[in-house]
Amino acid sequence: MKREELYREIGLIDEDLIEAAGSGGAEKRKKGFSKKWVALVACLVLYSSTASALLATEYYKKQNAEPYIRYLRAEDMELLPAPKYDGMKFLQALTSDNEEHVYIAINRLVEGFNDPSLRAKALNKLQPFARNENPKIAGAAAFAIDILSQSYRSPYIVKLADGSMLFTLFNHYSDYGSQNVLWRIKDNKLEEYSSFSAPSMYITEMIPSPDKRLVAVVTCSNKSEFVQIINVEAGRTSPELIESARVKYGAEQEIDTWIRPDYENYSDASNIVWKDNDTLEFKGSLAYQDTEIIENVSVTYQFSSKVMEVTKLN
Repeated sequence: MKREELYREIGLIDEDLIEAAGSGGAEKRKKGFSKKWVALVACLVLYSSTASALLATEYYKKQNAEPYIRYLRAEDMELLPAPKYDGMKFLQALTSDNEEHVYIAINRLVEGFNDPSLRAKALNKLQPFARNENPKIAGAAAFAIDILSQSYRSPYIVKLADGSMLFTLFNHYSDYGSQNVLWRIKDNKLEEYSSFSAPSMYITEMIPSPDKRLVAVVTCSNKSEFVQIINVEAGRTSPELIESARVKYGAEQEIDTWIRPDYENYSDASNIVWKDNDTLEFKGSLAYQDTEIIENVSVTYQFSSKVMEVTKLN
């Protein structure tokens, strides 16, 4: 852009000054700066300062508008406080024509155990569902009634030495197992004791030790099995035993042991038994190199001493 056009674009300079600035002759330059030239320079400086300030202001506005996120938690991504448990919603869902909604509602109503009023309402509404033609709904209702009535006769409840009880909800809802959350009742209060992350998507079995102080919890995905021992009263948990056995045996036999990024082990356990109050034993089928190699072993684990032995089966 020519100087004349630039000055006109600014819009605050009179035409005489523009013409004077545009002529550029030697004779004009010799005359030095006139008062009009001083006014022109002052206006340009003022404009430049104002424009810079405006640009800086916009820049900082933009910077402040940019989100700074160091770490995202699950609750942060909800954008609102996590909703509280709403038992009345599940009572209402019992009237749904959708059997899946009814099944979910029956199981979720157990979570209202600590509210005597809700518990009484749920017990009244659940009675007819225990005779439902759908066996999954009938079974869920029978279990919910057993918990909410404080009868505790269900074989799905593990009764421990400290007087607490451990159980799962959505018992055997899948071909693979139950919901991967452990619920505990102690001193007549219900709490969510623990849950398992992927790939432990289902709880398949809970096996208490003879003295009821420890419990072996078996979980699985559709590819792998996992075993952990929990001391519920002390809040102590063993390492995951199948993967531990796979790594230990692989190192001893000099087999390359790949740990997958999804933590699937393609292995399983069978014949899980307590040898005594502290020692768990099982047979393991351990996979290496994505099942190219399968090793059948016997595994024993002493909870208190954290000692594992893995022996090849003939």
